Parts: sequence; C-alpha cells; structure tokens
Amino acid sequence: MSVGARSVALPLVALILAACQTPQFPNGQSRPGSGITMRDGAIVLTGRALTDGSGSVLGTMEGKVPNLRVRRTARACPEVNIRQQAAFQRRIQPHVYVDGTLSADTCILESLRSHDVESVEVYPLGFTKRPGYATHSQGLILIFMREIG
Repeated sequence: MSVGARSVALPLVALILAACQTPQFPNGQSRPGSGITMRDGAIVLTGRALTDGSGSVLGTMEGKVPNLRVRRTARACPEVNIRQQAAFQRRIQPHVYVDGTLSADTCILESLRSHDVESVEVYPLGFTKRPGYATHSQGLILIFMREIG
C-alpha cells in the first residue's frame, strides 16, 4: 500500500468504526414518546424532549444527547463536543445551523430558547443527507425554529 493510500485508508477505517457504534441514550430516553429518536445517523430531539427542558437549547440537549460534552468558560462561547473520541484539546466546534443558516459560533446554542425550537438534529459523524449542509469533521447541529403565526 502506498503512503498516499495509507493516509486515506486510516481515517476511512476510523470513520467506519465510529459509524458502527450505536449511541447509548441516557436514562432510557429512547423509548417511544420521549421526543428523542435516531434517524439517518442523527439524534433528533422534538416535542417532549424540547418542552421538558428549561432555558437554552444547549441546556436542553445536555443529558439527552449521548456523548455530548460542554465546557463553559467566562466570557466565551461554550465549547461543545459531540464526538465521543474527540477531546477539548483543540478549539474545533461542530457546525451549528439555524433554519439552514450557518452560525458563526456555538453561542447561539445558549441564546436560543428551547420552547421556540421545533426540532434539533445532532449528527456526531458530521454529515447529513439533507441538501445544503456541508460536512464537518466535528459534527453538525441543525436547529429548526417553530413557525410563528
């Protein structure tokens, strides 16, 4: 195997192994009616999962999204990690989209109220079949707001 082929094969194997892992839901919340489901490689929070949370979208996600880790620091956006094997050693964050628009940072997760959100889709592997979203090695968080009116 050539050096170039090895440099492609190793990350590909790691991605395949990561895809084979099934996220474990805390507190048995994968049961019907909880508002937390798995769909197309995403952990999806809707309905009850959003309304029983208090405050921000990020606060609501905590304890409901497997492998989600958050580190808050004074006067900075929260550091968010949705990849089990990743660490906070680098300041790479998942991409956050709100109604299809890429957010500049993760501060939006603290400023959006969970009761204003229709659904949250978390893609730990960083890719979705939804058109219009770029892949990202540290994951994707897609937020869809409720329609007012």
